[in-house]
Amino acid sequence: MRASERRINPTGRRRADRGRASPAWVRVLILVVALGVASYVLLFGREMAQPVRDSDQLRDQAMVAEAGRLASDTLLGIRTAELALAGASRDLPADMAVAFLDRAGQIEIARGASISDFRPLPARDAAPVAAPDGEALLIRRTTADGRDAVARIPLPPAAVAPENGLLALRVGRTVIGAGGQSADQTSLWMGLTGAGPEADRRIHAVMPDEGPSFRRVAMPVGDTGLLVVGARPDAVGATALLDDAWVLMAPLLVGVLVLLAVLLQQARSARAGREWAETERRFRIAVEGARCGVWEWDLEREEVILSDYMAVMMGVEQAGPMPAAAFIERVHPDYREALTHALRQAATFGAFEASFPVPDDNGRPRWIDARGQSRGTRGDTGFSVILGVALDITEERRAKAQAQSAESRLRDGIESVSDAFVLFDRADRLILWNQAFVDTFGFEPGMVRRGAKKDDLNRIAALAIHSEHPAAGGRSGAREVELNDGRWLQLVERFTADGGTVVTAADITAIKRQEAERQRAADSLRAMVEKLEASQEKLSLLARKYEIAMTRAEAANQAKSEFLANMSHELRTPLNAINGFSEIMTAEMFGPLGDPRYKGYSADILKSGQHLLSLINDILDMAKIESGKMTLYYEAVSVHDICEDAARLMRGKVEEAGLTLTVDAPDTLPEMQADHRGLKQVMLNLISNAVKFTPEGGHIRVEARQTDAGLIQIAVSDTGIGIAAEDVARLARPFEQVEGQHSKTTQGTGLGLALTKSLIELHGGELWIDSEPGQGTTVAFTLPLVPPAQADGQREAA
Repeated sequence: MRASERRINPTGRRRADRGRASPAWVRVLILVVALGVASYVLLFGREMAQPVRDSDQLRDQAMVAEAGRLASDTLLGIRTAELALAGASRDLPADMAVAFLDRAGQIEIARGASISDFRPLPARDAAPVAAPDGEALLIRRTTADGRDAVARIPLPPAAVAPENGLLALRVGRTVIGAGGQSADQTSLWMGLTGAGPEADRRIHAVMPDEGPSFRRVAMPVGDTGLLVVGARPDAVGATALLDDAWVLMAPLLVGVLVLLAVLLQQARSARAGREWAETERRFRIAVEGARCGVWEWDLEREEVILSDYMAVMMGVEQAGPMPAAAFIERVHPDYREALTHALRQAATFGAFEASFPVPDDNGRPRWIDARGQSRGTRGDTGFSVILGVALDITEERRAKAQAQSAESRLRDGIESVSDAFVLFDRADRLILWNQAFVDTFGFEPGMVRRGAKKDDLNRIAALAIHSEHPAAGGRSGAREVELNDGRWLQLVERFTADGGTVVTAADITAIKRQEAERQRAADSLRAMVEKLEASQEKLSLLARKYEIAMTRAEAANQAKSEFLANMSHELRTPLNAINGFSEIMTAEMFGPLGDPRYKGYSADILKSGQHLLSLINDILDMAKIESGKMTLYYEAVSVHDICEDAARLMRGKVEEAGLTLTVDAPDTLPEMQADHRGLKQVMLNLISNAVKFTPEGGHIRVEARQTDAGLIQIAVSDTGIGIAAEDVARLARPFEQVEGQHSKTTQGTGLGLALTKSLIELHGGELWIDSEPGQGTTVAFTLPLVPPAQADGQREAA
């Protein structure tokens, strides 16, 4: 870019940069010529105004003479008044008046004028004062007989002398006296004022009110302390300006102003230069920091100007201009035509954009992304200069290729899985799927496409589903569906870290068929046993065999119980290790397993291990009870808290099964002494059984109260399938289950109710079952507030 790399091509600078300022000597010459012309004009004007100045001087002399005459006349009047006052018995002149004052300063007698002409009377002092009417001069003196007398001297009316501009005298409403000052409302005036030590010199001043400048002259009135002041308008325009001082100062002022203007312009130019240099420096730093190359393509001259970094990217030794043909020669042959086409487009429309590879020092392709814009005006054949930047996008393209390769491998891996797989983003838009997903649900070609909405695909997939059931074991996020063609699928839905959804569908048709075969075999075996029991001929033999079998079974059961009670540690230790390591593998704590199937296998191992551990715990607890080694730890237990905790733990399974659960356990019930863990296990077993055998939409109720006998009674009721009366008695025995259609879809060993009954009896309580087929079942038990026998806070089962 020429603006940022002038060292490469100085001739390519912009016109604004190539413009040079005028030399300093030219500016000085212009200044000297301007001052000379100004001085000549001023001197010529001064000579032309000389007659006007002479006339003005004559008017000043006339004004001085007139002021002197008026001062003499005024002094003569004052002396005459003083003589008249001194000899008060003499006759007064026709133009004078006298008034005599009493001790209080009031006028007693006035001669030659009325008393009103003397008001207001001046203060008592020896200096001459003026009357307020401005038409006469009042002088106060003390007579020979000791009385105060005031003489009134009429003053001549104002008369303007046009030839010299003097106002003879008319004071108007001003006061004339020692220390005072008089002024008329007219622009030309002359009055009386107190004299100072410099009363005989000419003075120049400006009127107090706004108006033109005036020239004044003052003449003293004898030794009375009064002045006669004359004034006339001062000269204006060229006459006033063209005196000696202005003639000398004007060129100097003009020169200073011009010099200041020149200096200001130079300062602005210097500041603009600094700002431009700073802008250029920042731009160069930004371009170099961004590792961005700058280029300029001159289509007319067929020349390309490269910046330093652009030269490095192109693999040329030196930055600066290079032939356009050499530049194109550096581009890979497969991309040269695209580059020239982009140049033609830029010459026509102004915008340039192209990506092309060039070989680096090792011969490997280096990808360059170049973008630019035309510069200057468009000619007849289009734009001729294109200016732009270029970026090295080799790493970006390499990363993009790696990402595409990884995505391809991921898709191949997903396609190799036999289970259906589908992935949605956080907005429920389809991202990834395999062919098994399309084939499983019978999607038509074109229905499954990237970006399809999840709800739309679910509606189409629902057409292929015959029925849907919760997954065995209550696995979260899993459900089992039966398709219209008889196949069974286990659908598992999980959320990704970014809020997306992953759904897998595993074919469990074989598992379902095996379960059906086992169920049919069990039904056939049961039917056979019933036939044998119905046979009267073999009843006695069966009875004896039964007795023998019972004896052996009791012995075996006792041996089994003792063995299991003693082998609890040996059974649990390896199972805990299996569960622990499978949980670590499922969570991928130490890194990915490599294949998603391994993670699924680990999850199956963990689930099976946990189920097996639960069964072993139930078996061991039952064995401990039967062998008399179950130990209960009694403590104060809140019935309300036990019921609420059990309901809260089972709430998830209840909602997953589509049921409702209510708890009625007042917190006012008294606390009881019981084994907290054992009592909680009882409640969990009863609620779990109710969930298993209650169809969707059913209701479960937990109720606790205190009986009249002081016992705590807890009942768990459901609206499930119910139990026949002949089956109720054997339900509380170990490993006993009631066969039925609903039991085929539920898991269990038949130990839960037996273990519950044994724990209740160890607490000194009693359990009973009230059920009606098709209506529901109620399992209730009672417990005493205090166990029958308690020693040291513990009780061992007898």
